[in-house]
Amino acid sequence: MSFFFDSQEIEADSNSAFLDAIVSMSSNDSSVFVGASALRNSDVFAAVSIIAGDLASNRILVPKSSVLETRLNDKSNNNMSGHDLKFALAAQMLLSGNSFALITDNGFQFIPNSQITVQQDDVTGQLTYTYTPNGQRSRQIAPDSILHFKCFTQDGATGISPLYALQDEVSLQKKGNNLLKGFFDSPSRNVLQVHKTDLSSDAKANIRNKFEQANKGALSTVILDDSMSLQGLQVDEGLLKAINSNEFSTQKIASCFGLPQSMLNVEEVHSSVEQVSAQYYESTIYRYMDCFTTELAFKLGKKIIYDDSRLRVNKQQDIENIIELTKAGVYTAEEAKEKLGGNAID
Repeated sequence: MSFFFDSQEIEADSNSAFLDAIVSMSSNDSSVFVGASALRNSDVFAAVSIIAGDLASNRILVPKSSVLETRLNDKSNNNMSGHDLKFALAAQMLLSGNSFALITDNGFQFIPNSQITVQQDDVTGQLTYTYTPNGQRSRQIAPDSILHFKCFTQDGATGISPLYALQDEVSLQKKGNNLLKGFFDSPSRNVLQVHKTDLSSDAKANIRNKFEQANKGALSTVILDDSMSLQGLQVDEGLLKAINSNEFSTQKIASCFGLPQSMLNVEEVHSSVEQVSAQYYESTIYRYMDCFTTELAFKLGKKIIYDDSRLRVNKQQDIENIIELTKAGVYTAEEAKEKLGGNAID
């Protein structure tokens, strides 16, 4: 047997509301960028929020199965709405590469990654899912009784998060932010020189402590005698400006998640709103929707499609089309008002 997930490598993030456990991946410097802790990065948070939000807010359609459609979109179980289930599954998949839901007689139950161990037989390739609820005994789950979502896979059995490719970028962005924070937390850094003295380490520490105590506060008046001189140390303003304006990491994060850069507030000179929307629909959200629909169709044996009509609608273009058709006499003023939601046409 070869293990895809080693339960000893799973680390919980105590600051997560619902992503309470994730599969951890470490870079060469042992920094972990997977799971809820990655949401502390504003660009990662924005990317996950955009994609998971659209996957959750657009309905999954199951022709000829209204009960199943209701469970997927409205009430997945007694404790979770369909929106919350889809959002949690999508966010978990994006952050750790994998997300799981148990198929039950009454709907679908979200399973944290910390409670699932996946094994594959080296000879047959058969997958085995071991489910260990908190404080309960482990039990095996048949592959056709569990939904396993993955957005990127090398072997068809396990997923890899986009964050795997972003460890250097996230680390660079974090170090730059820490440098800025340190600068603003302690804007005044000085060298206090005491003339004509040979001071021990303890004496230097004592003078420094007394000097800082006497002159703490941004607007404090510094008082020196003839035996002392004070010289300020400054961080290179050019470096601070470069860090503050650097968009390299944001661009890479957008790229790995497949988002147009402007959706993470990076200006794209030659792109209009319509072009960005089309790019997002064609290159980003569709492929994540496909992760959901293919797994659901495979495990449930039903035709599953996403209702993406809300994403494809160009509202401004629709308004202009209705106005033109009204001018041409195709629609009456009242019909146009109804199609525009009651807005009057001048």
